[in-house]
Amino acid sequence: MVIYLYGPDWYRRTEKFKELFSQYRGKHPAMDVCSVDLESNPDDWKTVRDFLSQPSMFTDAKIALVREATSVDGKEWIKVLKSHLETPKTFILISDSCKKPVKAFSFLLAKPAVSQEFPALESKMREAFFYKEAKARGLSFAPDAWRFFAGFANGGESVGAGMAELLKLELANFNQPISLSDVRSVIKWFSRDEVFHITRQLTGPPAQAGYGDWRQKIIMLERMFLQREAGAHIFNSLAYQVHGADAVRLADYDVSIKSGGLEYEEALLAFVLK
Repeated sequence: MVIYLYGPDWYRRTEKFKELFSQYRGKHPAMDVCSVDLESNPDDWKTVRDFLSQPSMFTDAKIALVREATSVDGKEWIKVLKSHLETPKTFILISDSCKKPVKAFSFLLAKPAVSQEFPALESKMREAFFYKEAKARGLSFAPDAWRFFAGFANGGESVGAGMAELLKLELANFNQPISLSDVRSVIKWFSRDEVFHITRQLTGPPAQAGYGDWRQKIIMLERMFLQREAGAHIFNSLAYQVHGADAVRLADYDVSIKSGGLEYEEALLAFVLK
């Protein structure tokens, strides 16, 4: 039997992968196990082939855990997979990061193979997912705290990043409902509105900025970079707010960026260090 899990949502796909392996292991405690990652070691498809073809001494059940199976586009490997589509006690459990397998592996999406897709969750669906996960862990949030967490979770590159922070909040054992200050003590993140506000603090002399000297400004800038805020977005936020000498200097940096002299991040650092 072949079970095919695929899609860019690494977290949900991996959780399902672990859940299925646990289920099969529960039904067949003595089953033989083989685990490979074909993206890292393409030749390991042969390890799977040999594992599946060799008889087991103490059990009639075995399972091969295969990551990135479709990264090896070889006729012999495809033949191995097809030969086990209907084997009752031999399981091949696959986890693939591709959005959709290439034509040669399209048989994995049709019966008798079992497949499940894990597409990237967008906005409302992602927030609903996190709400369900929070509720399952007995976590409740004050309205402003939830808005902040949902903004972070929706702005992250993956569901996994949001789940890591949700687990931190669970382990912190805060009083319920969790307050905004509690969430902020765990999650170091700026919302889009806050990015605009913070870039305002990067303009003008230190006393006017309200964040102390240039060292504090660098800390603010670094935090925005760490949360992968686009340098172009930060730069453009500054451009809407600067005047006087700052506007002239930023215009010079803009010319340098567009002519290939500086990257956005380099220009921002130079601006802060003025």
